[in-house]
Amino acid sequence: MGTFPLSAAGPRVREVIRHETARRRSLRLLSREPLTDTLVRFTFGGDLEGFTSLGPEDHVKAFFPVAHGMVGRDWTPSEFRPVGASSGPELDLDLVVHGDAGPATAWASRATPGDQLEIGGPRGSRLAPSGFGNALLVADATGMPALRRWIRALAGVTPVHAVLFGDDESLPGYLDGTEGLAATPQVASAPRYDLLEVLQAQDVTADTFVWAAGEANALIPVRRWLRRELGLPKEHLSLHGYWKQGVAGLDHHAPLDPSDPE
Repeated sequence: MGTFPLSAAGPRVREVIRHETARRRSLRLLSREPLTDTLVRFTFGGDLEGFTSLGPEDHVKAFFPVAHGMVGRDWTPSEFRPVGASSGPELDLDLVVHGDAGPATAWASRATPGDQLEIGGPRGSRLAPSGFGNALLVADATGMPALRRWIRALAGVTPVHAVLFGDDESLPGYLDGTEGLAATPQVASAPRYDLLEVLQAQDVTADTFVWAAGEANALIPVRRWLRRELGLPKEHLSLHGYWKQGVAGLDHHAPLDPSDPE
């Protein structure tokens, strides 16, 4: 695996589609279904008329009451059905449930059918790029819903390989039946494997698109390797810190490494 000059391949443009001004929607929890050791599917009905989610990186903002007002948390829409089993529109949100350390996880750990939740968005959709020879997708449990959307978005267009990291050894089962995976996902389960070491063993070329989401600190050396050592252009990467050890409510839009934003 060599080092690629920044000009090894021209930039790929990803189309952005803006949606109508997002409004808050009042949803009702229809069902709750455990999917893995940490992921639970919450299926909602209610005010979903006109809901649109076209891109693998889309997110909705869910709102939760706290002592000083309301706080929002971003979640990936797993699947939207204009007409579901309830005979109305349905939205699936697949969430990591791990205790009640914050307002979102506290809600998710206690929610039962009939509970209400307000969401907003998505405000727009950034579609998957085309023209790459292959794609490497990397995620921990928090990034699995987006990873599965990426696999579907690239199916039949770009061969996809996936690396899953974290302590949930049941994560590969979440992808069962997902069309588009080129190979069985490789699992880098901390602390037995180093994520960077696992990725350095992958076939990353000047024609590879890399998407990753998960704990921010774990992805910083990955980004440094891809950008600084391999020399992949920034248009070939989409890396997101969905959470950060010891930080509440991390903004995943912020630079992965504030000390080295680009």
